[in-house]
Amino acid sequence: MGLHYFLNHKKEDLYKNVQEVYKSDDRPWVVGFSGGKDSTVVVQIIFYALSSMSKNELTKPVYIISSDTMVENPKILEHIDTQLLKMKKAANELELPIHVEKVMPNITNTFWVNLIGRGYPAPRQKFRWCTDRLKIDPANNFILNKVSEFGETVVVLGVRKSESSTRAQVMNTHKIEGKILRRHTKLPNSYVYAPIEDFSLDDVWTYLMQVPNPWGADNADLLALYQDSQGECPLVIDNSTPSCGNSRFGCWVCTVVQEDKSLKGFIESGDEWLTPLLKFRNWLMENRDKEDYREKKRANGSVYLIGDEDNKRLGLGPYTLEHRKEILRKLLETEKQLQHPHQPKYELITIEELKEIRKIWFEKGDWEDSVLAIYEEVYGHRPNWDIEESKFLESEDIKLLKKLCHEEEVEFELVQKLVNLEFQHYGYKHRYGILKDINRILNEEWLHFDQLQQGDNYAD
Repeated sequence: MGLHYFLNHKKEDLYKNVQEVYKSDDRPWVVGFSGGKDSTVVVQIIFYALSSMSKNELTKPVYIISSDTMVENPKILEHIDTQLLKMKKAANELELPIHVEKVMPNITNTFWVNLIGRGYPAPRQKFRWCTDRLKIDPANNFILNKVSEFGETVVVLGVRKSESSTRAQVMNTHKIEGKILRRHTKLPNSYVYAPIEDFSLDDVWTYLMQVPNPWGADNADLLALYQDSQGECPLVIDNSTPSCGNSRFGCWVCTVVQEDKSLKGFIESGDEWLTPLLKFRNWLMENRDKEDYREKKRANGSVYLIGDEDNKRLGLGPYTLEHRKEILRKLLETEKQLQHPHQPKYELITIEELKEIRKIWFEKGDWEDSVLAIYEEVYGHRPNWDIEESKFLESEDIKLLKKLCHEEEVEFELVQKLVNLEFQHYGYKHRYGILKDINRILNEEWLHFDQLQQGDNYAD
């Protein structure tokens, strides 16, 4: 794809346009930075445009935000962190109203808390639960906070019409006639500014290779990251953005795509230390849809049937607790094997995530306190945290209870749920709602599936 923008324009025209939009109102800017080529061009343009303005014209803040999903490719994460530090330093030295921040998912909604904790199956094209939780929500929450603080915001993105016909169509749909800014598709009181919308791919690289990076980075290093690359993963603020699984700038654990060309490409380029990540990712992909690893009910206890009239069977729910334990063990073993060249103790899962998973598992009925046991099994010591013991039944007691449930033909999981409910309400003087909760547990569909099936009264 040849030059488009620079056939008829100079870079100074671009800076002038940015300056005019900046000075046209008092709405703060939120700039998405992914570390990739398009977002680097946008931030670089903003640096140059603001640097050539007088100090009394720099009246409103510009927030550069980078989305860290907590499952970023370690090599790319290191690149992004380096860029953000240099940007922050340069903005201070140039006295620009630029603020650099990272946005991350809430600890209760990270990839591992959902997958290992709650048992969400590894993402696929038709169930991309990760995009909202890891990317859209953190970025949008930041933007909405600025809306509540300033009234309105302008979101600056490195999107280009030439990326795809779909992208061009989406951009044109939300364009306001005669205006540079577009309405944001989802967020109230937010507008979108795309300063490089008319750039071709050649325009992007021409600019990066010919114009020095204003925060002191070397754009040749960025070019090296793109050798044999499929592209980058932009700041995601809506569901129109495709999966970044084939991108150098996507999540290392992505299972939306069949093959992870990103990790494979880095390994083939000499970064063999990433091999344990690729092996884990492929193992997760291979086991995603195995029925033995999935519960036959949804998390709320409801059941549904799939298949044709002659071959109806129970639909699949979350991963079983046993498979979640296996995933955690594999992940910690992978973390232990990983030899990051610059960070000897690189974390694939944080202590805070382990705490949250432990809490979810306990409520699920994991009375053996498996998170601590698995961690100790892999590392030879307990995780470094100050936390109370959650075991209230010894292993022999659990075995006895299982035996009694078997003899009395009562589901052990049902007893676990009822005991956990009692445990949650223990010590309260007034236990409001406990009878309602008991009734809800006793009426979950999976307990009465035979009757539901006979009555042909089940969820389709």
